[in-house]
Amino acid sequence: MIGGMFVFNATVHAYNITDENTQPARSATQLRDLFYQLHKQWQPEFGMDPWQLKSDWPIEVLARTLFLESDCDMAATHTLTLQSYFKDGLCSRAKTVEAVRRWPHRFVGYVGVDPTKGLDVCLRDLDEQLEEMPQAVGLKLYPAQINPHRSWRMDDPKLAFPLFKRAQERGLKIVAIHKAAPLGAVPLNPFRVDDIDLAADQFPDLTFEIVHAGYAFCEETCQALARFPNVYANLELTSALAMKTPGLFEDVMGQFMYWAGSSKLIFSDGNMIFHSQPILEKLRDFQFSETTLNRYGIPQITKEDMKLILSGNYTRLLGIDIEAAKKQIANDEFAKERARTGIQPLYSNFRRYLKDSALKVPA
Repeated sequence: MIGGMFVFNATVHAYNITDENTQPARSATQLRDLFYQLHKQWQPEFGMDPWQLKSDWPIEVLARTLFLESDCDMAATHTLTLQSYFKDGLCSRAKTVEAVRRWPHRFVGYVGVDPTKGLDVCLRDLDEQLEEMPQAVGLKLYPAQINPHRSWRMDDPKLAFPLFKRAQERGLKIVAIHKAAPLGAVPLNPFRVDDIDLAADQFPDLTFEIVHAGYAFCEETCQALARFPNVYANLELTSALAMKTPGLFEDVMGQFMYWAGSSKLIFSDGNMIFHSQPILEKLRDFQFSETTLNRYGIPQITKEDMKLILSGNYTRLLGIDIEAAKKQIANDEFAKERARTGIQPLYSNFRRYLKDSALKVPA
């Protein structure tokens, strides 16, 4: 908790961005380099060197980074399907399963499929993953792949809609779609948000998370949030603007609050590329300037607003009772270690893992 507020980080990652896992494609290398630039340039005081970052991050290190080095209480880890960029998809299915099995009171999991492989493959993959992880809460999707460039749309009645129907029938609550942040020097169009509307209209009982909401196409995203009660803004990457470009972050938040209010926003940050704690400290103290209040005609953000953003909205969507969740984690391994050590230094658990593993400083 931070400032008395429960924190549920809705998108976290244990990437494998080793040389061995990176596909021999220009866009794959560009994306990996982008991860490093975001990691180091947006948090220069404590970011790691390239040789450290370009590792296979264990799920246990991610857990320790979240729950011992930051004020995150729970998190959602996603199975990613970027096999055209990274051989295991970037965040493997095995890591998601490990997280929810080892720490069911700390993690929820999303399954992932690649719609560019066709509907039959997607439905089979979805069913297989849900057999292995029946407690999954969501489905994570990417709009495009490379080698060759190929994409699909959320409003495709022959591909997307049967997939969403199957997800709903299997008990999933959320469809999370990566938008706004192109994956390298690739066509921009698949990362727009204009295909969300019809999907949200056709499946009113599913929640659609626009991941990286507001990082680009902010006005269009706001329109979707305002018009469809089942569309939400996931702030992964966008929340990190609070560290790098606080004026831009304030402007994005001002637009969100005007069009949709705090009840449509979901906190996430993309840990471990970004460390959660500095972002949480920015959000804890965040206030709109008088200029922004006047520009958008909005009231000042309150602690109650921030409670909704940091956990209230997401736990409501998942049907999680926050008070019950607090009791379940109060005495677990992370709580006990945190009581002994206090909050641990940023990325200290990852650096300890690197020191203890076979990965050494390059000559």
